[in-house]
Amino acid sequence: MSDTHGHPHAWRRQFLKRSFTFFGAFAPVSRFVKGAQKPEPAHPAAPSPVRASTAEPHSRNEARYAAFDAHLHCPSASGQVWQWHPVTRTFEEFVSYLDRTGVQRGIINSVRCQEAKTPAEFIAGNREVARYVEKYKGRFLGAAVVNPLFIDEALREIEDCHKQLGFVWVGELCNYMAPFAYTIKEFELLVAETVKMNMVLDVHTELEEMEYIIRQFPQATIVFPHFGDGHEYDHIFKRIDLVAQHPNCYLDTSGYGHDRMGMLEYAVGKIGADRVLFGSDFSINDPSTVIARIRNSFLTEEQKRKVLSENLQRLLKTVSA
Repeated sequence: MSDTHGHPHAWRRQFLKRSFTFFGAFAPVSRFVKGAQKPEPAHPAAPSPVRASTAEPHSRNEARYAAFDAHLHCPSASGQVWQWHPVTRTFEEFVSYLDRTGVQRGIINSVRCQEAKTPAEFIAGNREVARYVEKYKGRFLGAAVVNPLFIDEALREIEDCHKQLGFVWVGELCNYMAPFAYTIKEFELLVAETVKMNMVLDVHTELEEMEYIIRQFPQATIVFPHFGDGHEYDHIFKRIDLVAQHPNCYLDTSGYGHDRMGMLEYAVGKIGADRVLFGSDFSINDPSTVIARIRNSFLTEEQKRKVLSENLQRLLKTVSA
């Protein structure tokens, strides 16, 4: 099944029914069907509650929390932007909105790369990212997005992005955009190159894909976006529990799941406070909603700081530019 722009998203359409995650198309805006919300039973294996911190008004809290976003999709110079109704069409507007939400730093990848149909397009998108990183020096880090179906160009581009442009991140890789399967030999070669370059791999998955990647690539440092996937309640606890079992893996708060009351606290309690990262999925989703959930959560002040910025800073110290 495809959306009105021809992108295969049948499984992610389910993911979007009860979440606010964008579908992977740009203006003109596609139409979406939203399912009804329904309450779910408490999960029987939830860890002990995290100790709640003393609540303070945001005016006193504001300066306390730095926000370092692990998951940003920036618009391209040609006008490609992932929003249902585009309001931040340029990179300057993208930055201005991040200023408004309080996101001081971030890891950016290009929508142009995500939608690329040729190596020339994903290379051009990565070069746009490099120019933005240079222009806003110290504010953004670049993430390389490539397509393993063009494996020779993809491997060369990962190396060039790392050695020439200083990128330390590969992804978010979204296999529904090309599409391709994570089980193909070319993806294995891509992961091997990422490990060789000592870079972080960021990959969008359903639970079964997550299980395969974790089992197949224990040597990789992997960030999995989104607490949940297309199966919502059935998989969200399993995804969190799976990451908790593998110290080379991290989970970011973007997209679906963090907004469900208790799930952030469950993730921190199960995985630990050091491997949950703040990610917003902007320009698709609003970073301020994720920041508010973290600030208002039943986490300690130390845990909030770790999730919002310190964990990502620590992770980046393990990879070299």
